[in-house]
Amino acid sequence: MRTPNLIWRLFPAQIAILLAILALASWYYGTKVLQDFETTERLEGLEIGTLLLEPRVTELVREGKFRELGEICRQSDLPGAVRTTVVDRDGLLLCDSSREPGNRENLSYNPEIKAALSGEVGTAIRFNGASDQDMLYVAIPLIANDRQIWGVLRNAVPVTSPSGALRKLNQRVGLGLLLAIITIAWLTYITTRRISRALGEITTGALRYAGGDFSRKITVSGPAEVVSLAQAFNHMVAQLDKRLKEEASRRNELETVVSSMVEGVIAFDHDANILYMNDAAALQLDVSRFEAQGGNILEVVRNIDLLRFIQKTMAGAEPSEGTVVLNRGREDERILQMHGAQLADPVMKRLGALIVCNDVTRLLRLENLRRDFVANVSHELKTPITSIKGYVETLLYEAGEARLHFREFLGIILKHANRLQAIVEDLLTLSRIEQESRREEIRLKEGSIKEVLAEAIEVCATKAADKLIEISLHCPDDLSAVINPPLLEQAISNLLDNAIKYSRPESMVSVEAESLDSEVLIRVSDTGPGIAAQHLPRLFERFYVIDKARSRKMGGTGLGLTIVKHIVQSHGGKITANSESGRGSIFTIHLPRSSRDSLTGGPAAQAPVS
Repeated sequence: MRTPNLIWRLFPAQIAILLAILALASWYYGTKVLQDFETTERLEGLEIGTLLLEPRVTELVREGKFRELGEICRQSDLPGAVRTTVVDRDGLLLCDSSREPGNRENLSYNPEIKAALSGEVGTAIRFNGASDQDMLYVAIPLIANDRQIWGVLRNAVPVTSPSGALRKLNQRVGLGLLLAIITIAWLTYITTRRISRALGEITTGALRYAGGDFSRKITVSGPAEVVSLAQAFNHMVAQLDKRLKEEASRRNELETVVSSMVEGVIAFDHDANILYMNDAAALQLDVSRFEAQGGNILEVVRNIDLLRFIQKTMAGAEPSEGTVVLNRGREDERILQMHGAQLADPVMKRLGALIVCNDVTRLLRLENLRRDFVANVSHELKTPITSIKGYVETLLYEAGEARLHFREFLGIILKHANRLQAIVEDLLTLSRIEQESRREEIRLKEGSIKEVLAEAIEVCATKAADKLIEISLHCPDDLSAVINPPLLEQAISNLLDNAIKYSRPESMVSVEAESLDSEVLIRVSDTGPGIAAQHLPRLFERFYVIDKARSRKMGGTGLGLTIVKHIVQSHGGKITANSESGRGSIFTIHLPRSSRDSLTGGPAAQAPVS
């Protein structure tokens, strides 16, 4: 049901009250006051007429001429239907114009008679049963020259309806009241409508403010109270707008800080429903931030380690720390270091918990690689050192005997010494490339790809000729990229060296280069035994070899492909390997056409290569 407007609430009520007040005033002034006025006028007229008759009546009463007194009562010339009564000093009736002579009724109990017997003019209005109507009485004492009261003269007239003049006056008063009602009603309607419109403007403005539109102020005219209300609204909204902007600014600053954090931040309530999650946390947990917002974290990320850590954080008052493993046993396994604490408001009421998570997968993998590297280095160095030590001891033991085995032993010692030298040189080369790349000391310049490939083929030509292996080159003459020629030559030489080592004699090794979109591709293909699929992900790790015995026999150190990977990465590119067992291998270098150093304007100096 629709609620009526303010004007239809106030206006009818005001009109009703106004009508009631005017009706009461009309009755009071038009009936009571005017009737009282007319009654007063009649009393004054009746009293004057009575006073005019009093001297003669007094003389007749004092002389005892009651017959003449009766005639006077019956023949009174007062205007209107006047009833004349005379009583003696004891209140006994002497004559009455409406009664037969000889009735000696005592009228001293009447108030007007009592007043007159006491020497005053008595008046009264009361109902008369004989005439069945209200009567107006005026009584005056009959006082002779001796100052004695000889009786009372009373005149009475009936209280009739208003006179014609009084009726006209009532009509004029009624007409005036009607005009007053119309005028006041119109003014009341206009005033109420102005107030209603002003309040409507305030309501519209309040709804606009509630919708977040603070661009326009409320402008109203009318009573001071309504204008003050609108001004109070405008002031309140100005303060609210200012505080909302400050709060939004603080919230945006906090959001910017939290969103820019590398660490993941997750806040949730007592029921583990997510209150907030930043982009880093969504990325680490591999979920959609907006879809996860408001959901239960245990449903968003189903992980038993996470469940236990959340329960531990919620149950304990002290901050907690733990490790959560996601996608355990899969290639995309992720390890998160968790720090949790209770979430409380300013009055220390617990609201839930807060978790900060760090993705330590790469750090742990690097730590594992470091341990593997140390183990591999130790293993790789231990074998030639043990061999050298053993043969040297043998030579010392046989120094005084036959020297038939000296040349053979010295050859073995030289072989292992050369292997040690190769390992140390490769480690130094790898370390130098990493340091220079990290310090941005590797300078790149625009260079010809074909010239670099040709020089690398020339370096490996002797080894290829020994196995009757043909090296083919397919590269456009005008193909160029931003490179460090000596480093790129070393990378291509390492790939060619591996291809020659593991290819069958009298086979073919192919070197191809082409431009594709925004990068340059360099492929080195061989017809060797190929590489099994399970070895491809770890192929570029340090000291990772598929067949260690064969690698040592071939003179490999296990660092060649690692050096190639770091050289390519220093150029801003990447290297991939495709191979199948028994079908050879294809190593592809992806080089961008632009690089970090060329964009920064660094000097195009060549990095030294051993």
